[in-house]
Amino acid sequence: MRARRLASALTALLLSCATSDNASVIAELEQHASANRDDELERRIRAPHPYHAERGATRAVLAMSSAKVPVVEGAINGVSMPLLLDTGTTHVVISGAGARDCELYLPPGRTVSLITPGYEARFRLGAPRSITLGGTVLSGGVAVVGEKESGLARRLGLRAASHATIGAAVLSNFVMVLDFGTREVILEPHGGEPFAGVLWTEVVVNDKRCLMLVDTGANGIFLEPTFARSLGLIDEREVERHMQKAETAGAARFTPVQVKRVTIGGHTFEQVRAHVVNVVDNEGSLETLPRGGLLGIAGLGPHRWKIDYAKKQLVLEEAR
Repeated sequence: MRARRLASALTALLLSCATSDNASVIAELEQHASANRDDELERRIRAPHPYHAERGATRAVLAMSSAKVPVVEGAINGVSMPLLLDTGTTHVVISGAGARDCELYLPPGRTVSLITPGYEARFRLGAPRSITLGGTVLSGGVAVVGEKESGLARRLGLRAASHATIGAAVLSNFVMVLDFGTREVILEPHGGEPFAGVLWTEVVVNDKRCLMLVDTGANGIFLEPTFARSLGLIDEREVERHMQKAETAGAARFTPVQVKRVTIGGHTFEQVRAHVVNVVDNEGSLETLPRGGLLGIAGLGPHRWKIDYAKKQLVLEEAR
């Protein structure tokens, strides 16, 4: 399959992440799927769609874990595990241990390459029967399992071997409020159609306007090399180095920089630490503005953010 973009930072500092191989788990799940073919799940894999709520679509208030990014308890195929709520990806990404524990349907030979910050990785494509989030049961979508575990989740404070990252294919069913002061997540089903897309918002970085991808799976700001160059944060040689695709997470290139000001919706953050990494294709512009990179709101302090998928907007709310 063609490489697709997983513009997410499950990522803070990939530099020293260890990797582990999921080959044995994948082989076990493929063998099980071959012996127990499920036509409904096969149809989902052939024609992926966003998840839809089956039942229990009610407002929920969930406690965040102590991880650096929003992690709550949920379930896949009825098996409880920590779920990272990541607006920076469209996908559901399940760890090898999580895929084994929930008996993910994973037919043989369904491989997809996804581009993560700074490098490209290979995943296997499968389908869960259901995902439970805040009491809402959702189904109809697909999930991927990495051929290798990068170790990123552990660096972000997600310690359990069985875990999953929940992207926009699920989250777009909700208006989501992340309160990093009270460590709460509020999920309000909006009743509209979900979509498997990411959200962009206008940001002013050092007085220069850009669009940044809203990424709750990142605990910091990650700037595109060409945009960072336009701000005078790196030189042309550094831009060229960042454009070289790494083959592993450990080889991905990150350059720390200091940003004087970041303004989002009229609220200004001073002296923000960021990293330069090749995260999105910066070809021309998007809606007349350059693509700046990833906006990891989890790294901006104890604020309250509303991510409204119905209106496709990010709002910084007053703390309660």
